[in-house]
Amino acid sequence: MAEDLEVSSSLNVSDELETVDESNKCVKLDLPVHIAAFLKRQEFNRGFQQIICDQSLLENVATNYVIVKRILSFLQWQDKLLCKNVCSMWRSAVHTLQKEQMGPSDFAISLRLSHIKNGIKLMQADCFYTEPLVVLAFANMAGFSVTSKCETLIPCPCDPACDKDHYLLDVLKNLVAVPKSCMLAVKACYTSYMPLQHSLTYQYRVTKKFGRSSAFIGGLYIPLIPNVEFQVINIKSLADIPRTFIKTIDKMAETRYVKGALVFVNESFILHSVEDIVFLNYLKDVQPDVPYALGGCLVEDTVSDSEDMNFMIEGVNAGKELMSENIVSICLFTVPKVMDSQTDVCNFDVFSLILESHDWSKAKVQAAINEFARKVPHFTHSVVIKMSCVGRDNKHDYEQEFFRAAFPNTRLVGCYGNGELGINRPERPPPEPRSSNVKRQRADSGPQYGLMYSYSTVFVYIGWGNIVTPAEAT
Repeated sequence: MAEDLEVSSSLNVSDELETVDESNKCVKLDLPVHIAAFLKRQEFNRGFQQIICDQSLLENVATNYVIVKRILSFLQWQDKLLCKNVCSMWRSAVHTLQKEQMGPSDFAISLRLSHIKNGIKLMQADCFYTEPLVVLAFANMAGFSVTSKCETLIPCPCDPACDKDHYLLDVLKNLVAVPKSCMLAVKACYTSYMPLQHSLTYQYRVTKKFGRSSAFIGGLYIPLIPNVEFQVINIKSLADIPRTFIKTIDKMAETRYVKGALVFVNESFILHSVEDIVFLNYLKDVQPDVPYALGGCLVEDTVSDSEDMNFMIEGVNAGKELMSENIVSICLFTVPKVMDSQTDVCNFDVFSLILESHDWSKAKVQAAINEFARKVPHFTHSVVIKMSCVGRDNKHDYEQEFFRAAFPNTRLVGCYGNGELGINRPERPPPEPRSSNVKRQRADSGPQYGLMYSYSTVFVYIGWGNIVTPAEAT
């Protein structure tokens, strides 16, 4: 009964938040004034009260590398961005901290009644210490389009609070990713979210399929990793496949290898012709001898740039559920073919595991995950993205539990859809022959065989830093 009351209350709260007052329409957030001034190279004067102190002591502190580095280590990455321009010593301290503070973080915005009694808050597992490589956000149907009054948001995105509504995904981007353009938001029916057990965000974990009525946004923050680059290729039409995707891959392949790919496909595209998705195999054509991981899911929509975000805000203000023009969003993690210097080299790799339709029993699921854990390296820093079919019924909880047992220090986020994409890296042995009366079969009737799956779960494991346990060759 208590759970029913909570869901009912969440529905009412979501409905209130999604109702747009014409006089207080949702507005796009501007850059924080000090960041805007920095980017435009403009002088910015703040009103402040000067603290009288020993000037010689202040100079000694500001010019002592050890002290400065210690102070800067507690700042968020946007503040470090400004501090790099104070002097060469401060810049050096920030660069050193980027190599030391390389841990990921996770975050959540939940509109369950128990989480919004004192305001709608962005919960972070840890401070975002280092400039992000990528911010991945997964929102369920209600969470994707929700807005709220500026004054109800913690921390407040405007100073002082304005009288307008704000789109929560825009707030998230403003607080976590801005001024970089490195965030991808995915809209799906349901989300997965499993922080570490002793994390500040553990109370927000999603242990069962989250209902559409309870608005939720959860995600991962991955910091800059030496020599690793991240980019998103948005495909908006079939013509974009040769014009955008293949052209981008050809250019990238001149100097870099793909280590991992995340693929989010709009259902309307895949239903048009499932064979169209085989263009992803072009990655194998450009690097036939270099393995890579791949995982994906059929989702409702993706938002990855300011144009997409502005379009969604327009839809919120019009009271319509608008969709971006992205029919496929492909996220690529790449590394250089040749390292210029060994000093900045960082171990980085991506692996993927597909639990197919025949991996149906607890024993088979656990055996597959444990086998995967034995074959891949375990890194000091890691995250996993889980993309699963809603049709796997009640398998979701114990799949996550088995993965957490095998990778106890790995944060997990993801989403559910109605079709999955993936490549096993390392390869799995072929399944045992099955009787012809088994209803849940792999989608193996076309050229998408080996890439497109149904009733499956795909884990994409991303690791960097030191390898903490030996692993078998992949």
